[in-house]
Amino acid sequence: MRLAFRTFLVALSSLGLFFASAPGPAHADTPDAVNWPSPRFITYNVCGAACDIYNGSKTAWRDNVVGAMDNWNADLVMLQEVCYGQWTLLRDALQNRSDGGQVYDSVWGAALPSATKCAKWGSDTRYGLAIFSKGGPGSINNGSRSVTALANPAQGEQRILLCARAAVGERTVRACNTHLDFKGDNPSAQATQVAEVTRGYADQGDPVVLAGDFNMLPKDPRMAALYQHGGGTGVFQEVDENDKSEFTGSECPQSGDLCRSGEATVERASGCSPHARPEGKIDYIFLSYYWFQTVRGDAAACTPGMSDHHLLRGAAAWEH
Repeated sequence: MRLAFRTFLVALSSLGLFFASAPGPAHADTPDAVNWPSPRFITYNVCGAACDIYNGSKTAWRDNVVGAMDNWNADLVMLQEVCYGQWTLLRDALQNRSDGGQVYDSVWGAALPSATKCAKWGSDTRYGLAIFSKGGPGSINNGSRSVTALANPAQGEQRILLCARAAVGERTVRACNTHLDFKGDNPSAQATQVAEVTRGYADQGDPVVLAGDFNMLPKDPRMAALYQHGGGTGVFQEVDENDKSEFTGSECPQSGDLCRSGEATVERASGCSPHARPEGKIDYIFLSYYWFQTVRGDAAACTPGMSDHHLLRGAAAWEH
């Protein structure tokens, strides 16, 4: 889909929609994205600890993310690798805006009590995940907030699943955000645990939106616990599963309608992800199949200095 990027940017510029401060994440890379359905979603690993602050400016980083949210009219936004100071910077800007833009409520979950490299964002060096929900204070039910510590048989960095009920338009969904480890048996154990917890929410009747950095490619057998198709045993469809330009291999024939596939969200060749392991699509927006239809996905062009991941956008229509 990124092949159409330049053409679409020209159209955006002529409409006055080009955000100079947000050259990458703010813009869809496929021409018909403006016609995609809603609700709409974003997931983004913002590399808060490991990466330098964008252009050396905290406000420039904040404005880039806010611009991406505004331009996509995102209902839910899931961020990973977020330093506490990054979260509060965004939270404070989005909960009571003076510029007429959409306001958002948010919740935070700490995976680590401290990450030394988060000190550049403030004195509180906690490190974890954040969820933002369009609609301002009260659009997230804080009483429903849960933080699940994920299995850690490989004794790697502690990972979590952050969930809360959130208003999406006139409906309520269970929004969940996670970042899985890549070491040893952790990916398998953690994917299975996340699938079990979120299936439980789906069984209770909640539409479920699960997003994050899973550190595995779509066809990885360990991802089968999440997908509802392609040999999977889960309850989810993924927003970028019907992009035929990404269908490869005998298990993803061009004659098919969907596949466990999608655009790369980490790439070494572009210079975006010099330490990517694995390289390809490892960021996902999963939607419980019973509640959503007409899914669409688009990985944004990488914005140099913002992160070592591409921002991933998703859209869908309500099935029920």
